Amino acid sequence: MANAQNSAIKMTGFADLYYAYNFNKPTGKNISLAYNHSRHNEVNVNNLIVSLKNNSEQVRGSVALHTGTYVKANYSAEPPLLQYINEANVGVKLQKKVWLDAGIFPSHIGLETSISKDNWTLTRSFCAENSPYYESGVKVTFLPNDKWAIVALVLNGWQNMSEQNSNKAVGVQAQFYPIKKVLFNYSNFIGEGRNSPDSLMRLRHFHDLYCTYILTSKVSLAAVFDIGFEEKSNIDKKMLSWYSPALFIKYKIDSHYSSCLRVDYFGDEWGIVIPTVTPFNLQASAISVNIDYYLDENMLFRIEAKKIISKDNVFLNNNEFVNNIATVVVSLAISF
Repeated sequence: MANAQNSAIKMTGFADLYYAYNFNKPTGKNISLAYNHSRHNEVNVNNLIVSLKNNSEQVRGSVALHTGTYVKANYSAEPPLLQYINEANVGVKLQKKVWLDAGIFPSHIGLETSISKDNWTLTRSFCAENSPYYESGVKVTFLPNDKWAIVALVLNGWQNMSEQNSNKAVGVQAQFYPIKKVLFNYSNFIGEGRNSPDSLMRLRHFHDLYCTYILTSKVSLAAVFDIGFEEKSNIDKKMLSWYSPALFIKYKIDSHYSSCLRVDYFGDEWGIVIPTVTPFNLQASAISVNIDYYLDENMLFRIEAKKIISKDNVFLNNNEFVNNIATVVVSLAISF
């Protein structure tokens, strides 16, 4: 057994504390369309994670527990005990450039993750909030060289650990660095997307594309486009679609300050992913801008303003449906 000095096991943690104010003043305190920083007019914890990770030459693994309003918003469909699991996976090196991992791990889809400090903006785009943050299953990772990374996955489903059916999903991720300053990513998901019983199974396939480009030492750009298709019902096999593009411009002011502007759109005219309580389904644009201040390498203070404008009146404000929603969020993220 390795002694403490040679042990590859490392304990880490992350805390994201926040205050959000939504100008529609939701009576139930939950901010519309938000699965992160989702509680109005409260000082709260979005995500608190404590993890143990092992990375050795032949074996790797991670066990992480979490709590916070992010967990309540994203894991409510899981059994109570599973809701506290952020990661639980183990991997083995099959060959020099091939790894096999199994368990619960972060999603292979999307530019943005559940860890706010790793994202360009504080709040999440439509793309991120409406695609998986986590997944469970088995994946094979192939790293042929320093330009390519390819992952193939067999999953229990679309952001779920426990299953209510016998269906499995498959996915692929391919990342390409033509030069160090540019990244192209393609990810997909093909399978049942609602964790419904077998008799109600509807096929879903989803495609995520994004590119990041470090333009200068101060300016970075990112573009995202997501599109999904799902059968209308288990009987009617007509494919209905939704899509979401997003653009990011990040500017590094100095060693402590940076800012990012994001514009994005969500088109779900069939109400596949976001059904509303009104006669209309969501077709909306959003704009956000944030200012970040790095107190040190482990502490990040952020403030962000975000405005969403919908084609139709789908947001509730003082018992009246309106076409817009505005939120300001302040956050302090700490790594330890």
